[in-house]
Amino acid sequence: MSYRFRVLNKDLKRRIVCLPNLLSTSSVGRMKKEDEEEEDLVCGTFTWRINNFSTLNNLGHYSDVFVICGYKWRIIIYPKGNKVNYLSLYLDVADASTLPSGWTRYAKFSLTVVNQLDSKKSITKDLEHEFVANVSNWGNKLFILLSELCDHDKGGLGRVEKTLVPFLEEVCSSYPSLLECHKKRSRMFIQCAFTALGRLLRFLKTTKAKDMTRDACKRLQLLWEELETFKFDLAWLEPHVQLVLVMKKRAERVDRLREDVEILENETKRQRDVLAAAEIDLEAAKRDLAKAEEEFKKIDMDTELGYPLP
Repeated sequence: MSYRFRVLNKDLKRRIVCLPNLLSTSSVGRMKKEDEEEEDLVCGTFTWRINNFSTLNNLGHYSDVFVICGYKWRIIIYPKGNKVNYLSLYLDVADASTLPSGWTRYAKFSLTVVNQLDSKKSITKDLEHEFVANVSNWGNKLFILLSELCDHDKGGLGRVEKTLVPFLEEVCSSYPSLLECHKKRSRMFIQCAFTALGRLLRFLKTTKAKDMTRDACKRLQLLWEELETFKFDLAWLEPHVQLVLVMKKRAERVDRLREDVEILENETKRQRDVLAAAEIDLEAAKRDLAKAEEEFKKIDMDTELGYPLP
């Protein structure tokens, strides 16, 4: 999903672009000073990028302050809506609290939600407002239904499970080609493709290495094979998935070796016990031998054997 703002003070343009995984804002502006002819305009640009857009809370979020024609502006966005089920977007006079009493600033501007897949389906809201001290921001509270933000027909990923969106946002932010490669596909294809990608990402993000049982490896293999059918460019992901898949085999080999070591250690202990017992017997035998030898030495070997008489 992309958002483009064109904000004009007589012709000041502001542009905001939002991907499903980030909010990227850029602006191209032209402003006419009050004492100049209308065609004498000042241009400026501004870009605002918000990662993990779906994880933002329901409060208002402000862009950095930017200056066009000496005036300070900023964008305000309510990702979950300003007390409504719509995305809410506003242009704000950033330094309103420091301006002198009675100040005014007139702006004619347009806000456009740019459909990344089909620019003809982009949505534009034209606005104009005279900013004053007590009304220093102006925009559209009901810009687009929140339910349509990720709708493929509106330029998003299709109606994928909400739990998958944060994972998809994270990778689409780093790998924008994931969005580009399926622009001409049908709504159903887009939805199925990103659902398959989201399920794999969720598995990898929520599964610990110690949980990679044989069944878990089979589950990951099936998720990967399903994702491959959608022809994403997954060169960035495949090595990691293959590493995880062989992790179980490596773990099993480690377990087998650990069992072998335990068996050998037990056998070594048993043999040591046998050896210790044999050493005790040896010492006893040595003592008996020494005693026997001592008694044997008392016999005079030169004495006749003879025989007893009554």
